[in-house]
Amino acid sequence: MSAFSHTKLSRYFSDDQDDIMQCDICFMQFDLNNHRPKCLPCGHTICLRCMQSPGMKRCPMCMKDLTVDPGDLPDNISLIRMVEKQGAPPPCKVLRREDTAVQQLQRGVDAGRKLVEQLRHLVPLAVEALNRQLDSSVAQLSRMEETLGKLQRKQAPGDEDTPPDLLAGEQFQLVVQLEDSLRLLAATKCRVVAEQSADTWTASVKLGPNHDVMRLLLLQLRADAELHKVAVAVGPPRLSTFVIDRPDTEGRKWKVKDVIKNPWLCENIRVLQNLTGAGSAELLRVIRVVAPQLEELEMSESVDDLDAALKQAVEMPSLKRLIIGNSDQEFRKLPDLPLQLEELELWSPNEQQMLQVQHMPRLRSLMVYNYYGDNVSFPPSLHEGLTWLGLCLNVDHKTTMLTLIRAHSKSLRELRIHCEYEDDNDDWCFFFPHLGQDLATCGLHGLTRLVLQRSYFYNPCPEVEACLLQRRAVRSFLPSSIEVLCRGCPPGPSVMW
Repeated sequence: MSAFSHTKLSRYFSDDQDDIMQCDICFMQFDLNNHRPKCLPCGHTICLRCMQSPGMKRCPMCMKDLTVDPGDLPDNISLIRMVEKQGAPPPCKVLRREDTAVQQLQRGVDAGRKLVEQLRHLVPLAVEALNRQLDSSVAQLSRMEETLGKLQRKQAPGDEDTPPDLLAGEQFQLVVQLEDSLRLLAATKCRVVAEQSADTWTASVKLGPNHDVMRLLLLQLRADAELHKVAVAVGPPRLSTFVIDRPDTEGRKWKVKDVIKNPWLCENIRVLQNLTGAGSAELLRVIRVVAPQLEELEMSESVDDLDAALKQAVEMPSLKRLIIGNSDQEFRKLPDLPLQLEELELWSPNEQQMLQVQHMPRLRSLMVYNYYGDNVSFPPSLHEGLTWLGLCLNVDHKTTMLTLIRAHSKSLRELRIHCEYEDDNDDWCFFFPHLGQDLATCGLHGLTRLVLQRSYFYNPCPEVEACLLQRRAVRSFLPSSIEVLCRGCPPGPSVMW
C-alpha cells in the first residue's frame, strides 16, 4: 500500500481545513492545554493530544519520521498568541457533546411524558378488559352448570344413554378451555419475548404471588386464541445441515445428482449449503417436497440455472436466510426474492431486487456486494427495519448507499461499509473522503458500531496510521456512543462477517 500524500490525506477532512486554529488530525480547536499547538520537525503543526498518540510515529501530512519525544516539541508561538488573544476558546467538539447530552435528556423527558400519557389511557382499558374476562368466565360457568343440571334431570337411573343435543362439540371445547384457564392461573414459569422495531426484550420468570397480572394476561391471550399449547416434538435425531460437494462424516462427497436420486438424504435438513453445479433447480424442487422445513439456503456462484433455482426458493415457505453468491449470469432477468426472509446476502443484484428489500417485513440483516445498476432511492422503511447492514458499493453508487442507510436509520445497530483510506484511481473505487459528514446526515441515533471493511478482507491492515487517522476523522462527525472500527486492525472487532 502506498504512503499517503498530503493531497490524498487532506480529502479526509472537512472543507474548512484552511482554518489554522484547528488541528488537522482531530479537528479540535487549539487551546493552551491538551490541544496545545506543537511544531513538528518537518514544519507542520498538530495538537499535543494527537502527538501523544501511541501510533503517531510519522507526520500525518508529509509522512516524515518523528524521532523526537513529544515533550521536547516546541509550541507554535504564533498560534499560541492567537489562542491567548481569542481567550482560549474550549474545543468545539466538547460543545457538540454538551449539545448532544441536552438532546438526549430532552428525548428522555419527551419519552417520559408520552409514557405517563399512555399509561393513563391504558390502565382503565386494562381494568375494563379484566372485568370483561371475569364476566365471560361467569357466563361460561353458568352454561356449564345449566348443561350439567339438564343431564342430571333427563338421564334416568341406570340409563347410560346421554341426550345427543347435550353432548355437542362446543360443550366439550368449553370444558377444555376452562380446564386450561385454571392451569394457566396456576402456572409456575413464564417466558416472554417482546419486540418493537429493532429492540427485543426477553424474560424468564418464576411466577410467584406478585405476578398475578402476568397470569391474568396469559388468561386473556388464551381467551383470544393467541396463546397455544405447544406440542412436544418426538422423533429421531435429525441432520440439520447438508453441504453439497463436501465430505460428510464418512468421507463421501454428495453431488446434486446423488441427492436427487436419493431424496431421503435431505429429508430432515434445515440448512443447505454450497448449492452448486448442474441440476440445482431440480434439487430445490425435490427439497420443497421432502424438506419443507428448510430455513437456510446458500447458492454458490456456479449454480447452473440461477433463474430457475430462485423460482424454487421463492416457493419455500419456511426459508428465513438466503445467500446468493457471485455469478457471471445475466442478473437483469432474475425473478423476485422470497419476501419472508430474515437475513439476506446478495452479490450483484438488479435494481428490482434492491428495491424489493423494502418490502420484506421480517428482514433484519442485509449484505449487498457490487450493485451494477443505476442509482436508486429508498423511501423510509414501513416495517421494523434492518438492525445490521453491510454494503460493498463503489463511489458511483454512493447515492444508493446513503439512501438505503437513511431508510433504516431508526433501527440500525451495526453498519459495515467497504471503504478504503486512499484513492487508488481504480474504476471500482471505494474511497469515500467525506464518509463522516455523509453519515452524520443520516440520523443514525440507534447505531452502536460502524465497521470499515478493506479490500484485503481477512488480512491485517497494512496502513495502521492512515487507518487510525481516517477513523478519527469519521468519528469526529458522529455521536460519541458510536464505535468506529476497522476489520483489519488489531485486536479487531468481535463481530462475524
